[in-house]
Amino acid sequence: MSDRATSRLRGIYQAHVTANDRICPEHYRLRLVLSQFPPSAPGQFVNIRCARAGAPAPAELPWPRAGLPRPGQPELLRREPLLRRPFSLAGRRDRADGAIELEIVHRVVGPGTDFLAALETGAVVEVLGPLGRGFSVLPARPRAALVGGGVGIAPLLYLAGALRDADKRIVAFAGARSARLLPLRLNTEEPPARQPRPNMCAQEFAARGAAAVIATDDGSAGVAGLVHEAFQQWLQRTEQPAEALAVYACGPEAMLRALADICTTAGIPCQLALERHMACGMGTCQGCAVKVKADTPAGWAFRLACKDGPVFDADELVWES
Repeated sequence: MSDRATSRLRGIYQAHVTANDRICPEHYRLRLVLSQFPPSAPGQFVNIRCARAGAPAPAELPWPRAGLPRPGQPELLRREPLLRRPFSLAGRRDRADGAIELEIVHRVVGPGTDFLAALETGAVVEVLGPLGRGFSVLPARPRAALVGGGVGIAPLLYLAGALRDADKRIVAFAGARSARLLPLRLNTEEPPARQPRPNMCAQEFAARGAAAVIATDDGSAGVAGLVHEAFQQWLQRTEQPAEALAVYACGPEAMLRALADICTTAGIPCQLALERHMACGMGTCQGCAVKVKADTPAGWAFRLACKDGPVFDADELVWES
């Protein structure tokens, strides 16, 4: 496993909402300001309590000796989320006044993200973090390719800024089911190319010095097809030297697995940020187990995405058949 960026510092912080913009029908960009927050790295995440700061925590529910407990608390009946929700950091800015700005891009899929989507400027939420291990910028690799699918694009925005600061040449590949579900703002003056030819079509990546290729399953924007296929076509057409390139990715597991195969065949180092349900975020609940290669009789062992990841080297993962 590479020496990826990580932080042993973490805590619970009060965060003020400064913006909550709808990017597309299912995705929002949430901006939070905190008076303090430990050092963080691209690929790390935070757990957000999807209830207003100061709201009473759920009371204990006694379990009777006979029969089942009878839930009666309002928070259970209202489907209020009991667990914090994990979100990759999409950006961070350390302000001159000492405050920290964090950016979260999330997709509305249930009561927790419904709560976040409804937050207004000035609201206060609790943030636990930073959590997990992030990406490692490889000094010997002058070029970087970022491959993201859906909400997996979010941590790559944070990473693009770090790679720009490290003087890397960056190209981003962003995929979605359709143009209307792409969590990026497209440049109308320089639209996405229909072939895997990077340009400054995605405003968020362009602001970080990265050209981009857009891929949509239905062909409604950019290249028609899956995003890892667009990356493979670009790799073959441009004949990128394997010794100069590093790949960083986040998205659905099928995409990551296909990308890992492409990079392994080409001899390109590849780091993958896995998407898992991470309830506690600290390795206590053991609910986000990942199989990795290990010197054991079985040839593998379990690691935890929230603590040992969520970023793993592609060649250390054991994929389920």
